[in-house]
Amino acid sequence: MPDINNIREYYLTEFRNDLIRFLPNQATPYFGHSWSYDCRGLENVARQKRAQFLLCLYFTVLVDQAMHEHFREAYSRFENLTRYPKFCHGLGQFQKNPRAILSTPDEKGLVDSVALGSYCQAAMDLFVDEVVSFFQEHMPSMSASEFFDKLIYDRDVQIPEIFVALDPATKDRIEYKAY
Repeated sequence: MPDINNIREYYLTEFRNDLIRFLPNQATPYFGHSWSYDCRGLENVARQKRAQFLLCLYFTVLVDQAMHEHFREAYSRFENLTRYPKFCHGLGQFQKNPRAILSTPDEKGLVDSVALGSYCQAAMDLFVDEVVSFFQEHMPSMSASEFFDKLIYDRDVQIPEIFVALDPATKDRIEYKAY
């Protein structure tokens, strides 16, 4: 199983460059309009790094959407500091459920499923560390604990156990592991 230092090193040293390759027009940080068909932009990320890239992208988008949904009064400052990409569709730039960042490339065979699953816990640990650190350093009035409390019950994150009871294979899906 990959250790957290490997994905942490990737996040700190390579993720931004891969993000630029994925979204070359930084002035337009929107992506996902055709995600369900072709995962456009992913072809610009080396296949051997896609699992790490997608997990970092998923958590990056998830944080951005959670801030927008649950902490709207702080979102403007957050967005000015981060300039995170937006996963959306349609003319109004409606937000998509970020779980598709992981599930669609997995279903289409565009990422190594085993690597995606084995990096998931390390990516989650990194995500928690980064959120705590970001709030402490850049937005000390924000509570990481309150953020995570809101996030765990967010409709785009939570996967009710009834789904697992109805379909036990749900436990093996990457979006459930990320939850």
